[in-house]
Amino acid sequence: MWVSIIINNYNYARFLSAAIDSALAQTWHPLEVVVVDDGSTDDSWSVIQRYGSRVRAIRQANGGQGAAYNAGFAASRGQWVLFLDADDLLDADALQRMMALAEAEVAKVQGPLRCIAADGQSLGGTVPYHAHDGDVTPIVRRFRHYAAPPSSGNLFRRSAIEPYLPMPAAAWRYGADTVTIVLSAFHGQVATVPSPIGSYRLHTGANRRSGLLGNVNRSLAVALRRTEERRLAVEAWGTQRSGIQWPDECLTLPWDWRARALSWRLQRADHPYPQDDPRTIARGLEASLAAWPGYTATERLLQRAWVRFMLHAPLRWVNALAATNAPGGWRARIKMLRRARAS
Repeated sequence: MWVSIIINNYNYARFLSAAIDSALAQTWHPLEVVVVDDGSTDDSWSVIQRYGSRVRAIRQANGGQGAAYNAGFAASRGQWVLFLDADDLLDADALQRMMALAEAEVAKVQGPLRCIAADGQSLGGTVPYHAHDGDVTPIVRRFRHYAAPPSSGNLFRRSAIEPYLPMPAAAWRYGADTVTIVLSAFHGQVATVPSPIGSYRLHTGANRRSGLLGNVNRSLAVALRRTEERRLAVEAWGTQRSGIQWPDECLTLPWDWRARALSWRLQRADHPYPQDDPRTIARGLEASLAAWPGYTATERLLQRAWVRFMLHAPLRWVNALAATNAPGGWRARIKMLRRARAS
């Protein structure tokens, strides 16, 4: 079966060649690599042109990630599709290992990604910390999401995402992978490769230090607002395109409650939930953890303790330890709590 790797790029010339090389190095064939340059103003187009006929190159005016997904998908022909972010990498055997799980009932195959810095050095840890698989629709209906890798760690059956592409580009300038990750789950099972299939580049050091995931958002408040907007948008798009019915209940993810605790303590003036206080946040996390499968009792206890500590500790501690909310932060969280008990 044909697999299409679609690389969406905007001003990532410094990383783009490594991403394309990792796509072309795949041991799985037949394969095509489609590269969409979404109006870059750096040297990206020159980088892409160096690959000649080895990639299918598309250059368009800047429209955001959703527009790049739309263009790349329309130009692709694979029965299976992977959207690779231009700053990420795939291991050479990534598709080989993922396609081994592409059974008839499977809509998506996913694999964890190692966290690396801008220079490619390991940051420790993988994303996601744990993953949901099988029939994940009960989780999706309650949370409008489930535990899954970011864009580059997901391989989709074409028919599972075709109903949702093209997506409304203006609504999905950021976080377009939410559409494919969440809504594909209504078209079959999710299968998981147990060990990392590539690398997720975290090149915004300020984000890691403040406990943010990813490279796009520049504050916890912005991240929280965009998460809420994406949940509403994916719900509406799923209903419009496939008639998906959602319950009135819409729980907040455990990570979002951790981010709310940090936002409330560190960025109170911009905090997007004026009703929040320590009791509200602690209760919200409790309800979320009770409904979110996959964590052990110890991990739930650790998250409760971490949030309580961040809500009540001196601000100098909260600032110093905010990064423990980022990928790879679990070991640091354990050490932090041990120090807190000892002091």
